Amino acid sequence: MNRRNIDIPWAALVLIVINVVVFFYMEINGSTEDGEYLVGMGALLDEAVINDHEYYRLVTHMFLHIGEAHLFNNMISLLVLGYTTERVLGHIRFVILYFLSGILAGAATIMYNLYIVHEPGLSAGASGAIFGLMGALLVMVIRINKGRHTTAIPRYIVYLALTLYSGFMDETISGSAHLGGFIAGILLYLVMMPPGKEKKNIVI
Repeated sequence: MNRRNIDIPWAALVLIVINVVVFFYMEINGSTEDGEYLVGMGALLDEAVINDHEYYRLVTHMFLHIGEAHLFNNMISLLVLGYTTERVLGHIRFVILYFLSGILAGAATIMYNLYIVHEPGLSAGASGAIFGLMGALLVMVIRINKGRHTTAIPRYIVYLALTLYSGFMDETISGSAHLGGFIAGILLYLVMMPPGKEKKNIVI
């Protein structure tokens, strides 16, 4: 098989296409900045999941975005992070990690809103799943660069710390989803990829 075909992040590209198609479909039929419309399309509404058992929202909210900037930022992140993580994990494990991270990030958001700040909320976006990729990438960076003289590990840790911090400081961003997805990504990667299984020729 051609090496170039192996390195193409097909799963990440398919996810990006789905997100973009959903966004334009919603814009044609309504407004992605309309909260009521978002709820009708499957956004993560805490009380609907807990009280009405609408668990499908834990998945559907990952494909909804609030405005063009929200979509653009998440899709760029998915493309960049997806390229490396999918090369290491392979297509199937990448998809599993992405969806489970997004679902667990949604669950973390619900728990935080209802049981810590006691303020039910509405959320949408792929950032929880994307932070799962960031968590997985942290483990990759540490493992792949073990024993190498490189600044990759501290640089990536600083980047992650600043990104997570900005999520909690900005009231329009769900910091709990970012943190929940990040932790989920770390744990899922550790389960999927035992030490030493990464490709030795990959440089991060």
